[in-house]
Amino acid sequence: MKKDVNSPADLSTTHPAEWSSDEFRTNWFAFLESIVKEEGSLIPSGRIRYQIEQTPDFQETVAGWDKMDSLGRLEAWKQLLVLAENATREILPTCVECGECCRKGSPTLQVEDLEILQSGQIPWEQLYTLRKGEPARSPFDGKPFILPEDRIKIREKEATGECVFLDSTTDQCTIYSDRPLQCRAQACWDPVPAKDLAQQPFLLRKHIFEHVEVLSAIIAEHDSRCSFESLAEALENLRDEDEDSIQNALRLLSYEEHFREFLSEKFGVPQDNMELVLGRSFNKMVGLFGYKVVEASDGSRCLTPDAEPGEQE
Repeated sequence: MKKDVNSPADLSTTHPAEWSSDEFRTNWFAFLESIVKEEGSLIPSGRIRYQIEQTPDFQETVAGWDKMDSLGRLEAWKQLLVLAENATREILPTCVECGECCRKGSPTLQVEDLEILQSGQIPWEQLYTLRKGEPARSPFDGKPFILPEDRIKIREKEATGECVFLDSTTDQCTIYSDRPLQCRAQACWDPVPAKDLAQQPFLLRKHIFEHVEVLSAIIAEHDSRCSFESLAEALENLRDEDEDSIQNALRLLSYEEHFREFLSEKFGVPQDNMELVLGRSFNKMVGLFGYKVVEASDGSRCLTPDAEPGEQE
């Protein structure tokens, strides 16, 4: 039963006795959305729905809806309303593996997660780096802040933003037994464990590559010459609309791209691992500032305003 409604207004005004099975499902989803908003619950509606839909009462109602008479449908609907109202106030203190946390994004890794990476349970190519100075948002209150140091994250699916290890057909985590600490601490009914974990040391690139001196030196050089702050400054200067500012920005983008090509050709770093080693490319990051890189037929490139600016992960 996975059908979304856009707003509580989608809740039908007709009598439950007149609903078909499809109408029952539509109105059930709409009611849950409305009650979560009314109660001001921080628990995702999908989590509440999943909890209720595992109960015998709900499953019996779904299975027998088409066979119920008018009075039976009305009584069954009333029972579900009470069940839903209680569920918004009494969330079971256990993970029901509904996938709601995974759909919001991927975890940021802690130092202790390095052991999982080294065991090969999480492939290196499924990781990427958010670099010092990049903008980010708090997973707890959504407030923006500037990263004071690296953050290593598991990738998200481009189309949906959900964690790459979420199986969307089953809502199950495909690495559940080897999931990172942040996933283990995540509890939609209690944010305290995750907040406490966020005070502990995050995994940095220096922890991963500390024994690879050459690569560590290259990362340091890249951070020095191609910092996020340098990109932000170059793109901010484009407001002056003078030729020097434009050329400086293009040179920086070109240099950063060649840096990646050099790392790949000289040291054999796979392209799939490049966003872990050097972070996301400047050509991708310009979207945060409302630009995009366009390549002409002759191979030259230019920066143009992006009608749909990107957003930080």
